[in-house]
Amino acid sequence: MLGETSYKLAKEAKRTSDMLISPYNDELVQNVCREIRMLHARAEANVREIRNNDASPPNVPSKFTQIMLQHMAIKRNKRILFAYHHHRLEKLKELSWGVGAQSQERQIKEAFSDVENEFVESYGDLVNEYKSSFLDIDLGGNGGVGLDPPLDLFIEVRVLRDAGKINTEYGELNLTKGNQEFVRRTDVESLIKAGYLKHIA
Repeated sequence: MLGETSYKLAKEAKRTSDMLISPYNDELVQNVCREIRMLHARAEANVREIRNNDASPPNVPSKFTQIMLQHMAIKRNKRILFAYHHHRLEKLKELSWGVGAQSQERQIKEAFSDVENEFVESYGDLVNEYKSSFLDIDLGGNGGVGLDPPLDLFIEVRVLRDAGKINTEYGELNLTKGNQEFVRRTDVESLIKAGYLKHIA
């Protein structure tokens, strides 16, 4: 059926949009490209047939309709391919900025196509070069909070591992495993990143 493979590709992109990144579906992409080439060849054949017939045959209006339908199907397939690849490109850029991807790095790299691997390496180099210009600012990634401002100054945390006593602006804090504390975010951010504490939402 016309456009069925591109419809499957669009459905897959929507279904996997909440995942970090889904495996690149090379088979569906190649099928959509094959369909585009096939539709283009048929449209060209119809145009040649109309041009070769000097006298206007009775089926010319139906040929024009076929050409228009093929043209619209090609445009739709191309739009879906562009949308699929744009969606993946945005995910790759997000991953290059290091948004919570370190723990699943192997799974993520297996989901890339060869071209996406090259892009991530090149874009990652650019991101790292840019970040190195601003070492005193946390631009996100590698456990950083990024440029988003914190919503609360004070947060509730659960102690996962004994961290001992720490001195804060508000006094001494004893972080014993199993305790729950209401503390200032800036006092414990490094301990949350290190895995000693867990932020309780």
